[in-house]
Amino acid sequence: MMDNEADILVDITGLTCPIPLIKARRAIKSATKGQTIKFVGTSAEEISRKEILIAVSNLKQPLLENKENLGGKNWHILIQKD
Repeated sequence: MMDNEADILVDITGLTCPIPLIKARRAIKSATKGQTIKFVGTSAEEISRKEILIAVSNLKQPLLENKENLGGKNWHILIQKD
């Protein structure tokens, strides 16, 4: 992995709950130990962002980044499977 590139990318742009949460759980389950997963979306999916963060914390996955980009219009969450 280089320069914050992830092993698995989960783009939830334009999706509504519960689909983003299902995709997040599937990605975490399919990842192997040490792989990174990047979740991306826009401000329209802010609730999904919070749900993903809750799911990650409940699964005890290391949170590497939780950032907003482009003036808060886009966001990403980067985790590593432990």
